[in-house]
Parts: sequence; C-alpha cells; structure tokens
Amino acid sequence: MKNISFITVLLILLQACSGNKDFVVEGNVQNAESKTLYFQSFGLSNTSIIDSVVLDERGHFKFKAPLPGYPEFYRLRLDRQRIFLAVDSLVHINIEASTDNFSTSYQVSGSDYCFQMQELALLQRNTRKQYDSIQSLFNNKEIEEETYIDLVLNCIDKHKKQAQNYIFSDPASPVAYFALFQRIHKLLIFDPYSDKDNRHFAAVATAWNVHFPHADRTRQLVNLTMQGMSSIRKQRNTPEDIPIIEIDALKYFEINLPNVFGQNIPLSSLEGKVILLDFTAFQTDYSAARTIEMRELYNRYELYGFEIYQVSLDPDEHFWKTGALNLPWICVRDKNLQNSAYLSMYNVSNLPSYFLIDKQGNLTGRDETIQNLDEAIQKLL
Repeated sequence: MKNISFITVLLILLQACSGNKDFVVEGNVQNAESKTLYFQSFGLSNTSIIDSVVLDERGHFKFKAPLPGYPEFYRLRLDRQRIFLAVDSLVHINIEASTDNFSTSYQVSGSDYCFQMQELALLQRNTRKQYDSIQSLFNNKEIEEETYIDLVLNCIDKHKKQAQNYIFSDPASPVAYFALFQRIHKLLIFDPYSDKDNRHFAAVATAWNVHFPHADRTRQLVNLTMQGMSSIRKQRNTPEDIPIIEIDALKYFEINLPNVFGQNIPLSSLEGKVILLDFTAFQTDYSAARTIEMRELYNRYELYGFEIYQVSLDPDEHFWKTGALNLPWICVRDKNLQNSAYLSMYNVSNLPSYFLIDKQGNLTGRDETIQNLDEAIQKLL
C-alpha cells in the first residue's frame, strides 16, 4: 500500500510538471439557447476565433487555450456584445452572464485583472452614454459649439481621473494597458501625443519594458510613447512646424493632425487595419455626395477592419468642424491648407484624392490607379 501510494503521488507530481499549460474560461449564459458564443484572441493587429460553442438550454460553456508567453487579451462575443478578459497566468476564469446586458452585468471570478477590466468597461460605458447625450444636445442645436466641446472635454477628463488609478497603481498589469487604449467611439481617451497624457503611456511602457521586454505589446507601447514624446518636443521647439515621421515598420509617411477636439490622431494608430487615406475639403461642391459615398463604404466594411482617415484642407475651421462632428470615421484638419507638407509628401495636386493602405502598412494604390474601390477594399480585408 505504501509503494502504491508513493507511485500514485509521483505520477501526480509528474503530470503536474509536464501537463498541458492551458488557462480555462468557463461559465453560464442564461436565456441564450441556440446562440453561438465565440471565444476570441484580441491581438494587436487582428481578432481571431479560438473556439466557439452553440449554447444549449443550460447555457454552459468551457473554453481552454494555451497560456501566452506574455500578458494577452481575449474576449467572449455573443451577437454584438463582448466581454474582455486578460490572462497572464494559469487562471480558471468563471463568468456568469445573461443574454440581456451580456457585456455589462456579468459576474466574473478567478481573476482580479478581469474583475478590474469589467470596472473599466462599465466606466467606459457610462462615459460613452454621457458623450452621446452631449452629442444629441448639439445635434438638436440645444447647445453651442463652444459649450459642446467644453462638455465633451470635461466628460473625457472625468473618465481619465478615474482610469488613471488603474494605470498608476500597477503599470505592469494588463489592466493598465487596457485602460490606456479605451475609446469613446473612435476617440482614444488617453492621447499619447498630449503632454499631459503621455506620462501615462510612459509609466506603462517603462514597466512593461522591465517585466516583458520581448513582448510585441511592449514594443508597440515603447514606440508609441517615444513618437508622442518626439512630437511633443517638436511642438514645444517649433510650434508652427508639423512633425513628419517616416516609421521603419510602415511603408507610408506618418500624418499627425488634430481632430475637432484638438486631439492629435496619428495615421499609424490605425496599423493593422485597411485604411482609406482621404484628402478633401468640406466647403466644396462635391463634398455632400462624397460624404454619402464614404459613409456607404464605412458602413459596409467597418466591422471587418476598415477605417477612413480623412484629412481636411478647409480654410474655414468652423465649417469643417460642423461637417466633421457627426462623421463616424477619423477626421483631422491641416491648418497649413494648400501649403500642407503632407500634400507634397503624398504628391497630391488635386482634391479630392485618396490612397489605400493595407494591414501591413503598404500603400497599395491611389484613386488614379484604382478602377473599383469596393473590390480593392475587399481584397485587402
């Protein structure tokens, strides 16, 4: 008996040492019979399906995946609702949810990081509701433009004050990384090109570089932080100059211009997506019809990883803001107008002009060479 017990214990220990290193995500979804639940990897450049299950009347699910070498992000998707998860160890995450309010009212256990990400997701949801309420007031002409922008900036600042607690309390955590890249619609809440916000990116980049120096996300963080710092320094030294950066990893010239809220949005922030880079002006005869065409393209392909980066050269800033505020894609403006350095860099002599950039950052064509824009986009997605 003693020998048997010893052998049994030895086998258990050997199994523990050499067994599979999978983490587990398990739980139940109420009122979800016949619905498909997807378990996805939420990577830097794309989202891929790891596994899926058609839920029965019990709504039980159990997914396994190999433990990543560095902190990584995953999500559960039910219809258009998503629960974001972070994994950096052999955790067993438990989720209890229902079809209604799947992404907001779930209960999570087994991971403090996932619990904190739920808190951040709820904070983001509340901020988005406030933002949409302000947007509605402006659309209905109940508030002026100046009031509208002030209210939006105050709403974003309120979010930042709460989110920064998650960042500075443990900058090496996946929660800190997650907080940095939250968005309100297409607007990054923390701006790496802002002097005030860049310190948040620097704190997380430094911590990740110490703990995970070889992780792809660390490289992304460090590069983005350094680009932001470089841009901030140039703005301090030569405030009238526009920083033009050619990034080694990309095959196009960087554009870094302000949106309607004054937040600089770099073109490289869309890396991993198919990008329609559009040079235009709103105060033209063609603008209304072109906007309709752009909206149709955006509605067709946005869910598949398509984004529009639209550079306006309107002399009337107020006219541009009025037109751009309600557009779902990224709208920026170059105050240098026809003297824009970007026009010469991209060899643009006429407006409108557009370029297509693939997910790897290659310029694949421009309007003069693209015969069918829909087909060209579909080939790149």
